[in-house]
Amino acid sequence: HIAQLFVGRIISGIGTGGVNAVVPVWQSECTKPKSRGKNVVVIGVFIASGVAIASWVNVGLSFIEGNEVSWRLPLALPIVFTLLLMAFTMSFPESPRWLISKGLKTEARVAMHALSDAPTVSYKAIDAEIETISLALRESSTSEYGFANFFKRGPQRLFYRLCLAIAVNFSAQMTGANVITYYGKTIFQESLGLEAEKAAILSAGVLTWKIFAAFSAYLSVDRFGRKPLFIISALGMGTSMAGLTGTVWAIDNRYTYGASIAATFFLFFYMSFFPLGFLAANFLYAAEIAPQELRIHLAAIGTATHWLFNFVIAEITPVAFATIRWRYYIVYAVVGFGVALMVYFLFPETKGRSLEEMDRLFEDPGRWWEVTAYARGMEGMDMGQVDREDAKMSTSHIEKA
Repeated sequence: HIAQLFVGRIISGIGTGGVNAVVPVWQSECTKPKSRGKNVVVIGVFIASGVAIASWVNVGLSFIEGNEVSWRLPLALPIVFTLLLMAFTMSFPESPRWLISKGLKTEARVAMHALSDAPTVSYKAIDAEIETISLALRESSTSEYGFANFFKRGPQRLFYRLCLAIAVNFSAQMTGANVITYYGKTIFQESLGLEAEKAAILSAGVLTWKIFAAFSAYLSVDRFGRKPLFIISALGMGTSMAGLTGTVWAIDNRYTYGASIAATFFLFFYMSFFPLGFLAANFLYAAEIAPQELRIHLAAIGTATHWLFNFVIAEITPVAFATIRWRYYIVYAVVGFGVALMVYFLFPETKGRSLEEMDRLFEDPGRWWEVTAYARGMEGMDMGQVDREDAKMSTSHIEKA
């Protein structure tokens, strides 16, 4: 019954939103700066895999008519993965930073030892890291934290961080990725004029290619940084949408020779770039730039923004296909190029920095618009110099205490 589907979608949506908000935060807090990026963006590989599996299941079951399995099986399959998640979650270590924020240093020490790259890491080194995190928490602690803090003026520049989290998740949706993910078959069938069966297979093929493209982010996010990936991804998506605009226009105007092949190329080309920057790195970035006490709050706002514009895309796309047709792709081409400019001028690089160092990144510059340039200056410093400065700061705070 429709009521069952309605309630089920609400419950499923709450669960999906919770996973999207909590998992990147937990991953970022449990990993070292040098490998934090790949340990978070690996979620993109699994997102792409899940979407591709769902697409192929739909293709296969589309050949079954008049049998309840065609709709029961797609609804039942997610239960398998949910049970796996429920079974293993309780064996995961808790976030050490969350434990420290609650004063549970003994439990944090055990968790950090379990998460350490080296099994023989000394507890002395772990205690030093715990002290650094504790100092950072004491420096920024206030009586109470909540969403209202993002709208208060202060040295932490929380409103600027809020805008960055919203902007990066807006960009993940409004560059057109889910137009292709949700309406790929419609694009191949109605815009490119292909048969229904071929359109379904090609749509599933695009989403399968997305899995392999997602590995590019995993391999490059900690080597090149978040900002270059965002820019390259946005430029690639903008170029793909511009190409799709021209080819679909040609098909609409009966210049069909080679246009469908070119349009298919641009759809696959698009999916080569989207996972590079905006399949999972957007969740990573929102978790990285937040202070410890508001990290889950900022991740929640970023996730809410992500799914809000996902909803917008799902609602407006059928209307746009029916009214403005090929001109619809112009919107995403313009947004893609605009996102590249926005990231270049407004987004500070976060690669290789500890989560505690993010406060310095946002607080030290004299004006908020100087944060991006300040981040570039910090990139020029070798990590040894940064570590020495952090050590001096920690020593100074300990002496004052």
